Amino acid sequence: MGERDNWRFGVVANICESHVDEHGEIRYGSKAFSPGTKVYLAGKSWSSEHTEIYVIGRNRHGRIVLEMIPVEFIENVRTKKIFKPHVLKIIHYLEIADGWIWWGNTDDDRIDTQEFVAKWHEK
Repeated sequence: MGERDNWRFGVVANICESHVDEHGEIRYGSKAFSPGTKVYLAGKSWSSEHTEIYVIGRNRHGRIVLEMIPVEFIENVRTKKIFKPHVLKIIHYLEIADGWIWWGNTDDDRIDTQEFVAKWHEK
């Protein structure tokens, strides 16, 4: 990865503390993530019609993984600069290998992330 890949803008959030499942039982976090886990949203190609979103985060076993989770498990959505090398490597791999589109580190990308967060809070 080059110098440009040392950081990039992104949208981060936390996994909700608890939710009620389809059987009426209280569940904590999600199957993959503990409650309160910080996750990085793959939101550049996501729209409000989707009920799930891909996120990158540290799972219950301590590994950084890419998982698809329901949007109702996401809270505290905000714009941040991403500096974590492991997360940047996953993002870079997904861009190169699978053609995913992520935000970069330009002013336009900063504005795009802010607009995404605003749209998220409107849903």
